[in-house]
Amino acid sequence: MDRRIERTKHSLQASLLSLIREMPYEDIEIQAITDRANTARVSFYRHYAAKNELLFDCLATIYEQILAAMGTYDLESVLDLNRKPPCLPLFAFLETDRELYRRLALGSVGALVQQRVRAYIVDENLRIFGQSPRFADAPIGLIANHIASCEIGNLVWWLTDDNPYPAEYIARMSHAMSVTGAMLMIGRLDEVILPAAGALAPA
Repeated sequence: MDRRIERTKHSLQASLLSLIREMPYEDIEIQAITDRANTARVSFYRHYAAKNELLFDCLATIYEQILAAMGTYDLESVLDLNRKPPCLPLFAFLETDRELYRRLALGSVGALVQQRVRAYIVDENLRIFGQSPRFADAPIGLIANHIASCEIGNLVWWLTDDNPYPAEYIARMSHAMSVTGAMLMIGRLDEVILPAAGALAPA
């Protein structure tokens, strides 16, 4: 991509995200985006047919950043609740700009954002549990969906309720709730290494 095009698109994305921090997405006009980006309105239309296209570009960039932060993990890191939870990088990433991600989670595009992140967590858990002979007879799809639903549900609550819990605490609690709940209901709680006394206490 031409560097000038890349710079313009980056500037427009940054402007939109900046405005989302201040007002509902529905109220943002293209003129406000171009004014903040210090570029002409015609420059916007060279790259995007509508505001939603710019938003989807922003979301794609954020999603790639989340994937880079999450990385991959193994079965032991899922089942050993004394380790740092696999979802911690996600919570830590969102904590860096809570106001922006709170508005995205609450706004009209919230369902899209949640769906994409949830799908990633489901896919990772399908991969992890599917590779283990220990869970060959388990309802892996149900386990993966339960873990993702619990973690995304707590994540959205944590962002929208403006509660004081730090990222590490809410990540540990969300992961412990999701994993113990799934394993208990399929009669495999003995697979989980439970946390040491006080390990889940808020810092």
